[in-house]
Amino acid sequence: MSMRKILCGFLLLFFTPCLFAQLYTPIDTANLPVRTQAAKDYRTYTKLFVKGLGSEYDGSQLSYIKKKFDNLDKVVKEDILRGQYVFDARFDKLVSEIVAEIASKNLIVPSDLKFYISRNLALNASSLGNKCFVVNMGTFYYLQNEDQLASVISHEIGHFVLKHSLQDKMHDYMLDKSRDFKEEVYSIENQQHNKGDKAYNRLKEILYQNGKLNKKQEFEADSIGYVLYRNTKFHKSDYLTSLRLLETYDTIRPVGVKTETYKTVFNIPEQPFKEAWLKKEDFSGYDYSKYKERFNEDSLSTHPEIEKRIAAMRKIFPEIEKEEMHDASPMFRDLQLVAGNEQSPSLMYNEEYGLGVYLSLLRLQENPKDTYSEKWLGSFLDKIYQARKDYTLNRYLERVEPKKQSDSYQQFLNFMWNLNLAELKTLAGYYTKKGS
Repeated sequence: MSMRKILCGFLLLFFTPCLFAQLYTPIDTANLPVRTQAAKDYRTYTKLFVKGLGSEYDGSQLSYIKKKFDNLDKVVKEDILRGQYVFDARFDKLVSEIVAEIASKNLIVPSDLKFYISRNLALNASSLGNKCFVVNMGTFYYLQNEDQLASVISHEIGHFVLKHSLQDKMHDYMLDKSRDFKEEVYSIENQQHNKGDKAYNRLKEILYQNGKLNKKQEFEADSIGYVLYRNTKFHKSDYLTSLRLLETYDTIRPVGVKTETYKTVFNIPEQPFKEAWLKKEDFSGYDYSKYKERFNEDSLSTHPEIEKRIAAMRKIFPEIEKEEMHDASPMFRDLQLVAGNEQSPSLMYNEEYGLGVYLSLLRLQENPKDTYSEKWLGSFLDKIYQARKDYTLNRYLERVEPKKQSDSYQQFLNFMWNLNLAELKTLAGYYTKKGS
């Protein structure tokens, strides 16, 4: 997930308060036997899926597809083993019930689909193309009820039913096997002049083509997803509401950590607050007019604008003109709270230590008596301290980039880099001890 999306998501952190956080125990990740078996099962599942494609593709195509899935399997297996996926019966139960409802009302949906819950904080889900799917934990946090979750799941099942992943692989296969493409690449590599521009222009064409393909697939998945969804018990109007929430999540800007928060949180008995910690880098001499984006982001975006998607859905399916929200079940509300309380643990597992400090400050700004966030602040500061000590801090804390970051986040980064090793150690020690 991009840093911008994580930061944007922080604006919504307090819409659903993380109640009882002080009493909350993070989901257990010391479950290596469970993860080891899950990684093995995933590999077996993929092999069976690819084997079942034998009647649809010739030998070289099937070999290419197998290679692509092998590469994906290595990534997924590694993520499972390192704890990126959560194996928690509470999440599994709700997702299984939703998938069972969709499959029971739609004969084209296989009954043996597998869903994995990722620690990713974003509102998103994805189809891996092999009957396996990923639902981010952030989806439980930002959506408002299980109907909306069912709509997101239906959309992803739509991608699978329409074989979009296999279409993408065949598109790549034809491109790789294209004699004209190979000759063109060879010609570019042997050009002595303007080689860079020729390669750039060709790459741009390929990326634009893939972007158009992906946008078309999103529209198709919206439509078939709704057809699957409307056959179920879930409220039709929540299908568009979930799309609207995707738009909200994608366009919001992060709430800022106020200057007063730094002065309150980091003014401790062992080390009074220093104004010098807030000093910012001077970027007044930077000429932004010299910066030009080489690619048109709109053309390369894999998701068309949500407004266009909603308009298309309303045109095709007039019965979903309304966008309504229905009450969540107690089960969904409980999972929403769990997902909120898992944000700090997830940042820790993903080694997003800088963002962990930022999140802790936002929560303490909202509730100065939040001992759960104080505990995590100590843990993240200790990781930052160890990284600074080992000269590896650049891996966990960004440098200031005014073109890409909000003023609030720039202030945060300046503050963190202004702290010396001894000061970091003192702050980490104070909050680690306070949170224990």
